[in-house]
Amino acid sequence: MRKETTVNRPIGRAARSDQARIARFDRRSAFKAFACSLLLACGMSAGEVHAAGGVAASDQGAGHRVNIRIVAGSTTMAATMDDNPTARDFVTQLPVTLTLRDLDSAEKVSGALPRRLTEAGAPARDAGSQGEIAYYAPWGNIAFYRGQGPDAAGVITIGRITSGIEAVNQQGQLTVTISRAD
Repeated sequence: MRKETTVNRPIGRAARSDQARIARFDRRSAFKAFACSLLLACGMSAGEVHAAGGVAASDQGAGHRVNIRIVAGSTTMAATMDDNPTARDFVTQLPVTLTLRDLDSAEKVSGALPRRLTEAGAPARDAGSQGEIAYYAPWGNIAFYRGQGPDAAGVITIGRITSGIEAVNQQGQLTVTISRAD
């Protein structure tokens, strides 16, 4: 009976470094997938997971600006969302219908959104300006600026109206339906 023997031959330096790099990549990818799943299971939004360094399936549009359509009666406004976690989180709630009311001469505001948006990476305060769309974190609502707004804590700019702004200049309540344009 003959015994089989194996000869351990040293692998070349390049092959060893490739194997080590692949092993590190596989471990990192597996950990990242596990961490993203855990964060989503704990109730974080896709935007918050993305901001934490993961990429969730619902964040597929991240990395570019999203065009939206805002319909108010027979008037259609066009807007472009900013590329930030709060704006991306808002896009995940579309389509949405909101009733806007006059807050002051500078803005129309909605009631609370169906779900609060992430504030990850947002500035502590901002002042909206004409044509901007912002999330007001303390109230969990959206503001459409028709003039210069006050500098306030919790204002996060999420987009800009590119056409049809005259619709938000009307006085009184306004019902709008917001959806993706692309």
